[in-house]
Amino acid sequence: MSDAEPKAPAGLTYPCEFPLKVFILPDEATAARIADAVRAELAAGAPVTTARRLSSTGKYLSLTVNFTADDAEQLDRVIKAVTADPGVILAL
Repeated sequence: MSDAEPKAPAGLTYPCEFPLKVFILPDEATAARIADAVRAELAAGAPVTTARRLSSTGKYLSLTVNFTADDAEQLDRVIKAVTADPGVILAL
């Protein structure tokens, strides 16, 4: 894995609840694609919740996507799928 690729946080005990914070422009289509990208990497029926917060100027939307990561590889796949979306400005 190169330094440019996202890495799963070290020290987590799996399975674990993971909050992934994603910053996008306020666009419902992008928000839906992000949630779909996360769901695609999880087991069928696995719960995914999202919380939203619009910036004070309304220019950006912060999405916190909560899900259960089964292992580091799955978490890495989720992060890669989310950051590959062209609408993502930043993911933490």
